Amino acid sequence: MGKYKSILLIVVLGALGYLAFSLLNEKKSSLSEEALSDFAIKDTASIDRIRISSNVGGLVDFVKIDGVWHFEDGACVQQHMIYNFLETIKYIAVKGPVPVGTIETVNKQTLAQHKKVEIFQNGALAKTWFIGTTTADHYGTYMILKNEGLGISPEPFIVFQPNVYGNLADQFSLRRKDYECSGIFVFDNLFDIKEIDVINHEDTAANFTIRSLDTNTFELYHNGLKIESFDTVNVRKYITGFAKMHYDVKEPLIPQEIRDSTIASPPYFTITVTDINGNANTLITHLKDPVNIEYDYDGNLITTDRDYLYAVMQNGDFVMIQYFVFDKAFRNLAYFREEK
Repeated sequence: MGKYKSILLIVVLGALGYLAFSLLNEKKSSLSEEALSDFAIKDTASIDRIRISSNVGGLVDFVKIDGVWHFEDGACVQQHMIYNFLETIKYIAVKGPVPVGTIETVNKQTLAQHKKVEIFQNGALAKTWFIGTTTADHYGTYMILKNEGLGISPEPFIVFQPNVYGNLADQFSLRRKDYECSGIFVFDNLFDIKEIDVINHEDTAANFTIRSLDTNTFELYHNGLKIESFDTVNVRKYITGFAKMHYDVKEPLIPQEIRDSTIASPPYFTITVTDINGNANTLITHLKDPVNIEYDYDGNLITTDRDYLYAVMQNGDFVMIQYFVFDKAFRNLAYFREEK
């Protein structure tokens, strides 16, 4: 019996020794033999995927297909947001090494809480950034580099982007809505617009509908009645305004009760644009309370925000829009009347 126990003990100890040896080798193989500091990638044209995550939760994943960036699931992405990433990836630089006495502390802190940016070139993972906290003067950020084929750098570095102040991690939001395409009415070809219907809920006498028959022929209606004489130049100018209309903020951070009461309140304008394929896109706008107490030149209290409105999009998204962008859509019938 004792002989079998001895053999079993030898086998167990051998297995544990092999496991320890394997784990040790695995850990060593994941570490680079020297500190890695080549964070930048100058050839940003070869980058075709960027994945951003955090060890405390959150993930956004972008891929480039035929030269255009999308979410990994194919949804539309604001291209300038990705171009900002590429700018950072191209020009990021090392400001200096981490002081020897703080390397271990910075390493532990960065690996314990970080944003991870994985950069792919030509379909293969090339570099991974572990972005930690900012330096005391906010002109540098602690980062650790993992270079595929070489492993993880055993040392962090202080990095920066020229002319950028603050933590570089702030550039890499984990909120999907920050990247989603903000277009409400967007037409590369204005001849794709078949009809625009505008309802002014404060003055129904101002309602109108424009129908495009061909490139230079239109019909104008008022509450279903055809208007025989109108200014076609202003009609064409009005349609042109729908080329690019974007919201400013998606799901603004406001109390739920304000959101609900806004949606339940009478609308300001309702605008429906129908394309040549019969697809209708409706935007329902609502007046917004002012942020501050203000008075007009006559001393009257201003009761609505003069810069922003709330709106509900066709897909149900609640957004904030600017008068600066949408005021040209809030016309009334008089705008198209021919001057006598």
